[in-house]
Amino acid sequence: MSSDTGSVETHIPAAIYRRLWSLIPTRSPGSTLCELSSIWCEATGAAAVYLGMYEPEAARLTAALFRASEAQVTSLQQTAVPVIPKYSSEEQLQSLLEQAHTFAEISDQPAHAYFQACSEGTVLGLFLFSSVDRHGNDPLICELLDVSQRLLNQALLQGAGGSDQSAQTAGWIIPDVEKLEAMAEFAAGAGHEINNPVATIVGRVQMLLKSETDPERRQALATIGGQAYRVRDMIGDAMLFARPPAPRPELLSFSTTMQEVMDSLQEEVSQAGVQVVVDAADALTVLADEVQWKVVLSNLLLNSLHAMEPGGKLQVRASQSEIESGRILHLQIIDDGAGLSEEERVHLFDPFYSARQAGRGLGFGLSKCWRIATQHGATIAVEPNRQRGVTFHLYWPAESPIISSD
Repeated sequence: MSSDTGSVETHIPAAIYRRLWSLIPTRSPGSTLCELSSIWCEATGAAAVYLGMYEPEAARLTAALFRASEAQVTSLQQTAVPVIPKYSSEEQLQSLLEQAHTFAEISDQPAHAYFQACSEGTVLGLFLFSSVDRHGNDPLICELLDVSQRLLNQALLQGAGGSDQSAQTAGWIIPDVEKLEAMAEFAAGAGHEINNPVATIVGRVQMLLKSETDPERRQALATIGGQAYRVRDMIGDAMLFARPPAPRPELLSFSTTMQEVMDSLQEEVSQAGVQVVVDAADALTVLADEVQWKVVLSNLLLNSLHAMEPGGKLQVRASQSEIESGRILHLQIIDDGAGLSEEERVHLFDPFYSARQAGRGLGFGLSKCWRIATQHGATIAVEPNRQRGVTFHLYWPAESPIISSD
């Protein structure tokens, strides 16, 4: 339910929310269904959960059964299942599932059915075996069905294979924490070692320039000095990524900071020829170090701008959600650029990596975003769009953490 502040109340418990988040990026539809069946059972308190996904075009049934008493999942997949034209997809799915596992043998509790359309033509069928009949408009059921649908959509695309670009780019991308931490340690050590000889080069160049009168030699020395300064700046970026200053969070206005960042990027937006649309309530807040928060916003926006062609549309959406620990800001930056190559998917958050020639990547830009986000207790992830481009998701604390008085 939305409020005047743009806050969205969620009925999914915090523990369930974290388990759902852990499924991103998705794997195969079968493994996703297995995990979801366990999550559904825990969230609803059902004696058993039977989840099935029917794909009419492929005539394929994929399902997972989880019994709370056994705490283990049973999975199945049937291909070339018989298609009965007179039955609706929902009726056919229920019939096929009952043939695979008779409902009476699953549990003595009544089975309550819920259906949800997934990707084109695909239907998700959910059967909760419980003494409690949760109606289809139950907020918890609605939200869990919506999340399950989105996860399965991604899993279907991930498993589609072939040469379809949307299939190749499906699945959420989250930073590899262990790899980035190892790179940070390397950057800290290497930066310290490289900085000393670079400083020596810069000092010698400045000394020689004082006495050099030949124009060509002065130009050569200036070039050497300029490149040395460039190396120094790169080392500075590496050190900031490896050992950033501790943040000093304060409650900030999202709309105010967003406008200030947009004003600073006015020239870049104009050169890109891209329309930027911001959809956010004025009252939204974010708990962050102001300088570091603006660094994150600037780098995410620039990353998308560099990936887009003139005439494109860059959307910025922000909303707030209530979870157990307090309010969080959910920021989405949605571009319609060229999307990600397989190489970019692997190295997207890596420092030292730049795919600017391919239209995306700012070296330390995204790695710094990740580092700043983690220092604030925030989460960053990337979701390839179904048609074109990608969506950056940022989940950031929107208020001071709730401290127990016990």
